[in-house]
Amino acid sequence: MLINSEVEPVDGEYLEILRKIEELQAENEAMKIWQEQTLKLLNKMLDTIEQQKKDLRNIQQYAFINRIRIESLPYEMRDTEFKSKIFIPNILSKPKTRRTIIDKHKCFSRFGDGEFAIIAGVGRWNFQAPSEKLADKLKNVLKSDEEGILLGLQKRFYGNLENLSETDADGVRAYMRPEVRKMHAKLLDPDRIYGDALIHEIKTQQDTDELREIWENKDCVFIEGEHTGMGVGNNLFDNAKSIGRIIAPAENAIDKYEEIMNAATKISKNKLILLALGPTATALAYDLYKEGYWAIDIGHIDLYYEKFVRGLNSIEDVNISYKYCSWDEIGERRQIDKIIDPVYEQQIIEKVI
Repeated sequence: MLINSEVEPVDGEYLEILRKIEELQAENEAMKIWQEQTLKLLNKMLDTIEQQKKDLRNIQQYAFINRIRIESLPYEMRDTEFKSKIFIPNILSKPKTRRTIIDKHKCFSRFGDGEFAIIAGVGRWNFQAPSEKLADKLKNVLKSDEEGILLGLQKRFYGNLENLSETDADGVRAYMRPEVRKMHAKLLDPDRIYGDALIHEIKTQQDTDELREIWENKDCVFIEGEHTGMGVGNNLFDNAKSIGRIIAPAENAIDKYEEIMNAATKISKNKLILLALGPTATALAYDLYKEGYWAIDIGHIDLYYEKFVRGLNSIEDVNISYKYCSWDEIGERRQIDKIIDPVYEQQIIEKVI
């Protein structure tokens, strides 16, 4: 409001009243704006509450549906038609698998999530990128029907999970989704007897003793990754008669497959070959079997033994500066130290790096 003092004299009290009126008008406008903003916020909050009510009702409905499905499942599973849709391979126990390898002189190829991922064209671990060449080799191994080779599967993928921790059990459930189970069922033979792929897990002294019997007083050759160092720094293989080593790439060993096979076939067929080379070892064990060798894909046995003798809870807790450990496989790679051991160096027959 404009006041023209030249037109009409106004005393000070009147001017003060006008000033207060202007202040009250401004406050009133500000209050209206605040009320409008508050109303919008309240409406938004009411909408959010209403949506949360709907979401809660949906969650309650899903929980109810899941509960009745679980309650009904045991009865549905008794139906023979339902059972025919479930594929569970016939897998030997760990002790029986070890005994079969020893007594029947079986070669052994292991299939776990990494190998099936390669077949599916998916990369899971740092040590092996997706490879069509390796995928074809792994599928050929699964299709093989020779008597002298035993194929290993992870028993926990197909059966009871009660002996696993909740975290591990949920990990299996998350991996073995219906589409993965269907893939496994297509690749595996319901009439075949498989071994336990985790024969190399060491949890007890009995596990250690059963495994050490495999190479007891035998001339052995390890085909292993550059930073594997099986037996270096521990006594796992001190009952072997002799040890030689062919050193291959720690990662993507399939790229050197022919060179590794050439080096391996120079070895005397009287020697036991132990393979620790990721999914490439699975294919190598089969191809070496066809060449007349006794070859065993022995997996992470060295890390499991290190875990056991150190009293650790998991191989993921094993942290050895000169060995390729679990966190190098799944996380950011460390700078792995060179193995400084004259005995190890003397055992190296050939390097295919």
